[in-house]
Amino acid sequence: MERREERKKEKRDGGGRSGEDEMEEEGAHGLSQLQQVVLVSAVGTSGAIVFIKQPSSQDALHGRSAFLRCEVEGASRVQFEWLQNGLPVKDTERRFHEAGSLTITAVDRRRDAGSFQCVARDLDTGEEGRSANASFNIKWIESGPVSLQSPASVSDIQSQSPVTLRCHIDGHPRSDPAPFISPITSSCAVVLSSAVISRPICQWFRDGTSMESGHSYSINSKERTLTIRSASPDHSAEYYCCAHNAAGDVCSNRNFTLSIIDESFPQVEVGPEDQIVMENEDAIFHCRFSAVPPPTLEWFFRDTPLSNKITVFQNGSLLITSVRQRNNGTYRCVGTGLRGTQVVLKATLSLAEIDEMPPFYPRVLIADTIQRITCDRPRGQPLPTVWWTRSGQRIPAQGRVHQDANDLVFSPISEMDAGTYSCQASNTAGKRKQDIQVTVATLHSPLGTQGWMRGGLDFPTVPPLPPSVSWYRNGIPIFGLRAA
Repeated sequence: MERREERKKEKRDGGGRSGEDEMEEEGAHGLSQLQQVVLVSAVGTSGAIVFIKQPSSQDALHGRSAFLRCEVEGASRVQFEWLQNGLPVKDTERRFHEAGSLTITAVDRRRDAGSFQCVARDLDTGEEGRSANASFNIKWIESGPVSLQSPASVSDIQSQSPVTLRCHIDGHPRSDPAPFISPITSSCAVVLSSAVISRPICQWFRDGTSMESGHSYSINSKERTLTIRSASPDHSAEYYCCAHNAAGDVCSNRNFTLSIIDESFPQVEVGPEDQIVMENEDAIFHCRFSAVPPPTLEWFFRDTPLSNKITVFQNGSLLITSVRQRNNGTYRCVGTGLRGTQVVLKATLSLAEIDEMPPFYPRVLIADTIQRITCDRPRGQPLPTVWWTRSGQRIPAQGRVHQDANDLVFSPISEMDAGTYSCQASNTAGKRKQDIQVTVATLHSPLGTQGWMRGGLDFPTVPPLPPSVSWYRNGIPIFGLRAA
């Protein structure tokens, strides 16, 4: 430009060149500028960011790790940056980039949603390249409660009316054709269909038993609902749900207990209790139901009605007189109302008994050591009570010498503890007793004491009889010979 101004000045001063010369120079100048543009473009092309590996969309599990790759040619002077939904990703312990690639140690279905892009910047030329966008298809499953969907509140539940419960377990993906048996608990078995579903398959349970659609129940897997078509006291139970998808399996974290009262259904007022009596004694079982109108009551023994064989009182109680071995067994009290299923209550009648106790063998125990002697409880009905005594006095539950469960414990044992101990057991059938003789030995007692030694132990008991003496001559025993 300065050159052109000089030439114009020369022209004004009369010393300029012709117009053709000026046009020639301007054309040459324009060509020079075009060459410079082409040169710059060529340099830019040769220094462009070339991606070797770009991030790609992928499946990921909530809470598990994931990795997005990003590599470029000649990366020695390249700076990397990651964008999420167009915003820079800050390095944290959970999510950080290293050598260009992005590592996520624990994928979060909310914080890692959206698209990710790798940005590579050449620190020498300032060139910048951006990778293709990539995103995670995050699979997750989350527990939730079981709630009452209809009627609006528990107080609105009526007998013989429909009741709908909803399972609030949710998750992604929206289909999972693989069958599955849940390992959460033995009762949380979840069976999946092969059809595409909108959410994780939901399986319903009543008091731990798997449920299926049928005459009484309707299950909607898509809506995760269970409908009891005509609720009655027979449907009173605890209901819960379980579900599974690729991310795992869960059961509801809060179950729903349904309790329906219908006056026409028999309700238990008094139930029979197990009885243990002595032979020839009387036994009585009490049983009573209530309903409107009043229910019927029957007693059964081994599936045989008892109304004509054993006394049944007006209030439903059952009397069995002079109990024998043949009366042992289970009795059933059955109540039947105008509607609903029969209510069956059970109780067992047993004869009181107690077996003999096995005998003890004498025990030799070393002084100043902790010792324990076990007393085996005899078999009996009811379960016998066991205790230890010494000289008629009961061994306490605490102290140096005490009873621990059925064991006699010395902590430690001393010479004064030697003597006779008794293990006793009793129930309504009688009492049993076994004695044990305890000897206490001391280690390395000095010679000359009143005790006697054997194997390094000193036994403070009656010394043995004097030893016998025999004589031999040339290996032949000498019996009763007198010296000549």
